[in-house]
Amino acid sequence: MTVEGAGITEREAEVLRAIGERFRNREIAERLHVSVRTVESHVAALLRKLGAADRAALVEAGAALRRGPRAAPGLPAPLTTLVGREREGEEVGALLDAHRLVTLTGPGGVGKTRLAVHVAGGRVGGGVRFADLAPVTPDLVGDVVARALGVVPEPGRSPAEVLADAAAGLDGLLLVDNCEHVVAAAADVVAALLRAGGPLRVLATSREPLGVPGEVTYQLRTLDVPPAGAVTTAEIARPAAVRLFVDRATAAVPGFALTDGVAPAVAALCQRVDGLPLAIELAASRLRTFGPAELVEHLDRRFDLLSAGARTTGPRHRTLRGAIDWSYELLDDDERALFDRLGVFPADFDYDAVRAVHGAGGESVLTVLPRLVDKSLVTSLVNAAGGDTRRYRLLETIRAYAAERLAAGGREPDARARHAAHYLAFAGRAADGLRHAGQRAWFQRAAAEQPNVRAALAYTVDTGDTDAAWRCVAALERFWDLAGQRREAHEWIQRILALGDPAPSPGAVAGLAAASTLLHASDSRTALDLAERAARLAEGQDRLTRATAARAVGMCAMWIRPEAARPALHDALAGFDDDLPWDRALTMQGLVTISQALGEALQWGRDSVTLFLRAGDQVYAANTLYMMAQRAMSAGIAGAEVHGWLTQSRAMAEAAGSEADIVHAGVGLANLAWVRGEDADAADRMRDLLPALRRLGDRRCAGRALYVLGEHARRTGELDRAGELLRAGAEAVLVAGQSVVLVLALEALAALAAAQERPEAAAVLLGAAAHRREAAGAHLRPAQPADEDLRRRLTGTLGAEAFDSAYARGRELAPEGALRTYTLLSL
Repeated sequence: MTVEGAGITEREAEVLRAIGERFRNREIAERLHVSVRTVESHVAALLRKLGAADRAALVEAGAALRRGPRAAPGLPAPLTTLVGREREGEEVGALLDAHRLVTLTGPGGVGKTRLAVHVAGGRVGGGVRFADLAPVTPDLVGDVVARALGVVPEPGRSPAEVLADAAAGLDGLLLVDNCEHVVAAAADVVAALLRAGGPLRVLATSREPLGVPGEVTYQLRTLDVPPAGAVTTAEIARPAAVRLFVDRATAAVPGFALTDGVAPAVAALCQRVDGLPLAIELAASRLRTFGPAELVEHLDRRFDLLSAGARTTGPRHRTLRGAIDWSYELLDDDERALFDRLGVFPADFDYDAVRAVHGAGGESVLTVLPRLVDKSLVTSLVNAAGGDTRRYRLLETIRAYAAERLAAGGREPDARARHAAHYLAFAGRAADGLRHAGQRAWFQRAAAEQPNVRAALAYTVDTGDTDAAWRCVAALERFWDLAGQRREAHEWIQRILALGDPAPSPGAVAGLAAASTLLHASDSRTALDLAERAARLAEGQDRLTRATAARAVGMCAMWIRPEAARPALHDALAGFDDDLPWDRALTMQGLVTISQALGEALQWGRDSVTLFLRAGDQVYAANTLYMMAQRAMSAGIAGAEVHGWLTQSRAMAEAAGSEADIVHAGVGLANLAWVRGEDADAADRMRDLLPALRRLGDRRCAGRALYVLGEHARRTGELDRAGELLRAGAEAVLVAGQSVVLVLALEALAALAAAQERPEAAAVLLGAAAHRREAAGAHLRPAQPADEDLRRRLTGTLGAEAFDSAYARGRELAPEGALRTYTLLSL
């Protein structure tokens, strides 16, 4: 379903955008200052014009419209014109129209990425997503693809599995670039996406096919060169290779023209490099120093040597290697030294990073780097993260060559150490920036530098520097959380834990505490174990370090050991002085959930929001407002003040660009409708939100949504559907920990089993729910009491002895066991 060409009006587009933000009709009317009836009319028109089946489909279309008609996160902005690929572009586009997976294959330097970006940039409808696999290892392929698609991989599940679950709701085009060095992992991920059967299409680039069923390969060949008999300038000028050379030559030497005097040499040069685009561009950049005839002479000598010494390699490989070797040999010593060190960067980088890895000696980076750009060995990029700072990168083929030279020269260990030190320091600055005003810009900077930070973290693991590794985890915690990269964080945490127990230090404590926070949402028990390890290491350390560990214990214990959470958080608060407002605010946020008295909890929330806003952290301020609202609704309060908190939370989240918090506010508004008794509205809202919650990996809120949908289905007589939804809701919160939803879901399943005339299963579930109620703190239990009428009816049906036996059996069962019993007794 695409918006383009559907004939929607400007007002209908405004309504569609608001639907994409998951506003209800009443809220859209308030925003646009129109009547609800007018909004309903626009919604009906949108359903008709877009051919949408329901409002959920409009939500997806509206979200796509908000992102722009051709959203392309990270799609490289072409800095040069595409020359000589008109036919290929049309053919690849036609293949994408007919097939769900098209892979561009061909040798390095043939222009696969450039053509793929051109084709992707011309697509309309559904948006374009870009995943660059050049800087990643096989274990991170799924995470990079997931991030490109806006999907959050969960710890404990493979990215392919998570992507498969989300893929049915994804459309548009995914461009997966540079697959050749991770081809098996890329094939697994792409296959998972395609098996889901959604409308998503994939365009991949690789030196070899992925080997996925349904794949169509398009071999990109080198550019046409002048035929051997070409004599006239007009004949020589026609082939694509010559047109590319002239285009790049004109950029390097303004005023260059293909005259009768130089045309034969240009033809010979294009023939000599077999029409390989990268080799042509490298040669054209040298026109500042050599004429075309001299270029041919230099290349001839280089290729003669290659042909004599490497006859077992393919001719295209020898052509490319020769062109790069030749360009390298023309560098002076300072240029070679810097070029070699640039091989340490896995992706693009900025000037400060070049200075950091270059070290002392030789000419300054300020003089040498521009010369490498002029010679087309380094590409200058527009800064995608915004700002005036220019970024640079090496094409992957050239980067691999530079890395090879760096290793051969024995300077790789020093370059990696310098690189790691620079990016570990950057991670620390980014961690601070993500807590304060300007956090959105810092997030973009951190995202741009992630491949380099990954390499720095890998260096600390490879060298066994556990303290530096844990310090890096602490620095990256906020970025990983905001980016939804908890699964990748989990993988790094496991690798660092495998290094052995760290020595007691503030860095190790901060890292373990951060690790516990990252895992808390998906595995609260493992998270608490890490927090307690941090607390043991913190003994004897400074006050701030002890407070950091205590807060981690308090945050992780609140759902599974609430009696330990409150004192730990108060200890932490006492350890954070007034000059650490952000840390105090975060600790107060934990007290919103754990404080038993509602008034006390809400006051902690107000104080927390005040401090977060003073620090400039709108994301956590929004999250605290959401938590305050949830706490109030758990006590049965659903007035205008609660609605105001949720509305303010959503506005802050939108300003900060935090999709997770926008969705949380939506969950809060849906829950508000539920508490107010507006069951159908609440169910509609939760149904709209569920795909995003699953994509974001938010098990707790997904569990709440599934409970509302399941209980609504039970109340409206859809018993089989209710059973599926309620069980799924309980399972979603089991690992993450959410006692309120778990108790409610178990009690609803008990009522459902009774309605299905399965009294024994109902009694078991009631017993399990009662045990969970009692185990939770008073503030973590549902506000409404258990259904005593249901208990009396079951006792009457089974008899007191049989009921008591089943009820007692349920109290002894873990929730997982109770759910299994429900299933077995339903067979």
